[in-house]
Amino acid sequence: MRGRSLLALILLAWSAPAPAQPPLRFDETLRVDLHHVGDHRGEKFMVDVLRVEGPWPSSRAHLVDDTGFGSTLAEVSTTGPRPRLLFSHGYCSLFGEWRTTGEAKKRERVFSETVRLPMPTSPVRLTMKSRDRKGRWVKVFETAIDPASTEVRRERRRGGLVVRRLHGAGPPPTSLDIVVLGDGYQGWQMDKFRQDAARFAEVILGTEPFRRHADRINVWAVESPSRESGVDEPRKGIFRDTALSMTFDTFGSPRYLMTTDNRAVRDVAANAPYDAIYIMSNTSRYGGGGIYNLYASYVSDNAYDEYVYVHEFGHSFAGLADEYYTSKVAYSEMYPRGVEPWEPNITAEKRRARLKWREMIDKDTPVPCTEDNPRCLGKVALFEGAGYSARGLFRPFIDCKMFNKGHKPFCPVCMRAVSDMIERYLK
Repeated sequence: MRGRSLLALILLAWSAPAPAQPPLRFDETLRVDLHHVGDHRGEKFMVDVLRVEGPWPSSRAHLVDDTGFGSTLAEVSTTGPRPRLLFSHGYCSLFGEWRTTGEAKKRERVFSETVRLPMPTSPVRLTMKSRDRKGRWVKVFETAIDPASTEVRRERRRGGLVVRRLHGAGPPPTSLDIVVLGDGYQGWQMDKFRQDAARFAEVILGTEPFRRHADRINVWAVESPSRESGVDEPRKGIFRDTALSMTFDTFGSPRYLMTTDNRAVRDVAANAPYDAIYIMSNTSRYGGGGIYNLYASYVSDNAYDEYVYVHEFGHSFAGLADEYYTSKVAYSEMYPRGVEPWEPNITAEKRRARLKWREMIDKDTPVPCTEDNPRCLGKVALFEGAGYSARGLFRPFIDCKMFNKGHKPFCPVCMRAVSDMIERYLK
């Protein structure tokens, strides 16, 4: 009887179905480079190239983005009649900013963008959504992606660059990984790049709320020598041959320092595990930029470089909006009237009970408030003027790192938003 029972167990094991293969694996990352094309009236996406990169460096617990942040949303689902959402990622883009400029009313342009995800184990469907003028998600593009296709590139572009860990020793999947890239540093200036990167690593790690999480933050630096020093300054007729093609005067704004060479940025960054990208330009001119889940840029040798460094990271990492409203910008209707901004630190709402930061406002604090009201000094409230508009948009604090230049902290609302975002990467 024992022999028959053993034989029955063996036959049962042989006939049992194999365990289901997980839909995503983390030993590799699939990088999807896209073309984002259009003007102020419309847009479309096209797949440019699929690439394989190193192990998935980000959180394995937060594969579906539930923040509601960003102007573009990438969703990856299983195929078939009953698709299941596997991964999503919200972000903003240079295209999204450009289409609010006057130029977008005259012609179309194409921008490069990237979506990264853990490697699928079978074909999946990629869906790209954008916000309409009322803030609603609208499907713009959909395509099938087969990770086994011969079109998936496996060669390393710009591989083998020198990578240095400036801080931290934690495993990337449960750490926040920041990578610092340099532009406009020639080979003989790599010592300067390393010193500059180390200084700014100390700045961010000494700034709350990053300081309280410093033991869970890795900072990497990737050396990518440029043929010439400095960066482009088109208004002055200055053009430099650099690794990442950083340029001032982006969208006609003199201080806006960005690059449209997304491929170069991603190729260099891929040498290190990263959740967030910093691009440091070797120049003393004031400027920078930051776009949510794209990158932050800053300069190495300006009197305000440390402020710019943290302020722009507030944009690119935590999705914080600019709270100032007097500076000239290239955008028109960045925030449509009557539509609630998705950013956590500005609002078009006046009703206390519906404010994003309502639980942080004292009961005796008036809403809205004015800057000269002593009952509002040093308190979270509702102050008119934010998001490049003096009327109709509100910020939560009189002053903040997202409002004005200088060595000042994030306000309590911004501090909470940054801390919440950090913690998403630590699980």
